[in-house]
Amino acid sequence: MLKSPTSLSYFNAKMSNPKQNINDYELKRKQHQQSPFAARSSSLEERPAPIAEQQPIMRSVTINPLTKNQRILHFEPPLRRVEPGGLPDLRPLRGVSQSELITSKTWPKPQLGIRSKSESSLVRKWHVEHLTLPSRPDDLPLFRTSCVIHSTPANVISNRISDCLQSRSIKTKYSKTNDNVAKCRSIDFCKFTIRLYSCDEGGVLVEIQRLCGDAMSFMNDCRAVLNASKGKTEKSPSSEDKPLYFRLPVSQMAFSKNVCLPPITHKEQADSLNVTADLLSSHQSDSNVLGMESLVIQTDPLKTLKSTAILASRRILCLSDQGNKAFNMHNYVMSLIIYNQESSSSKEMFLDDHPMKLRNLAMSALSNALTLFSSENLLLSTISSNQDWYTSVLIPKLLQDLSTAAQHPHDACYASRCISTLAESSMDFATKVRESGGYDAIKNAEEVGAREFALLARDAGSCQNILRCCV
Repeated sequence: MLKSPTSLSYFNAKMSNPKQNINDYELKRKQHQQSPFAARSSSLEERPAPIAEQQPIMRSVTINPLTKNQRILHFEPPLRRVEPGGLPDLRPLRGVSQSELITSKTWPKPQLGIRSKSESSLVRKWHVEHLTLPSRPDDLPLFRTSCVIHSTPANVISNRISDCLQSRSIKTKYSKTNDNVAKCRSIDFCKFTIRLYSCDEGGVLVEIQRLCGDAMSFMNDCRAVLNASKGKTEKSPSSEDKPLYFRLPVSQMAFSKNVCLPPITHKEQADSLNVTADLLSSHQSDSNVLGMESLVIQTDPLKTLKSTAILASRRILCLSDQGNKAFNMHNYVMSLIIYNQESSSSKEMFLDDHPMKLRNLAMSALSNALTLFSSENLLLSTISSNQDWYTSVLIPKLLQDLSTAAQHPHDACYASRCISTLAESSMDFATKVRESGGYDAIKNAEEVGAREFALLARDAGSCQNILRCCV
């Protein structure tokens, strides 16, 4: 193949001067870089391939705290509290003059009179509307402690249940919503709930569920509530309905006269009290409750020997008793009564019940001890060395329990019994109760008992009668 002479000559000329070729190449490269089209093409060539999905970029902001150099807003002049005065700008009520509106500070409390309503009408009722009854969920089987009532509206059934709970001295808290739940707690600290549901053909299902506590005590209350919801009237429980061994000492029963029981020495009785003291001094809460339950039994002459009850009661009432050298029961029981500290976490039910139950058992043991020594005419001689403490510390605390009977009606029952025993045994105690506002506290407790706690109404009424006779 023949080559053109012009191209061959041009190639020979280029190869003969290599430096000139390099300089021309560098000049053309610089011109190519300075052109806008070249820059655009190079940027397009160097640009990476587009990403299908791009993640959001996390950003953060840091806020510096206040420093001393920054300004702080102040309200100047400061706000002042204005003394409450009259109400001249308000219109008086219809039928009430302006002077009566300003001078009236407190309204008188309603009192029971000859023409007023009876105490039974003051019982707190459980208001339930029949049309708002929910249906029972199907995820749980039906409890055996339930019954279905037909041809009776729900409000009548709820009123029957509230009357039964009041007569049996069961503290109840009714739900304010449409759940139709009544949360109950008996004297034995047995907790259960009562729920009302709608059934077919307009019936009402009454269901009771035990949460905690003694099963025997629960069954007694459960039968009474179910019978009351059906309209069956039962006699309210009283002291006469207790079993025989709760009303008569074992030594006075007929079978004990024909049986030769071995004698119990003083050392054996003291050893049984020492076991109770070991339980009270334990760091375990269950042991403390078991020890307080044992102490309540040991101070009751109907459940133990009278000699054992006297020994246990003396340890509770007398600070300097010889049995309190190893463990002072007087300080332990009185500390539960005076310094009652409730649990800080109110959400935990079992934490709240533990100090409440311990204090209630301590009040019961103190009531048993005072009643026993008063019946034996040993009370004043036993507490003579510590009588000032009973007057200045214990009696005001018992009156405080009566004033807070709505929150703790169980403690108020035992407080009224203790005040009755102390006022009946000494005129100084009765005078202290009267001077400390005892009549108002007892009246408040009696009103609470008439509404929702029959046992408290009975004990507060007897305490008021004793004070009237003593002072």
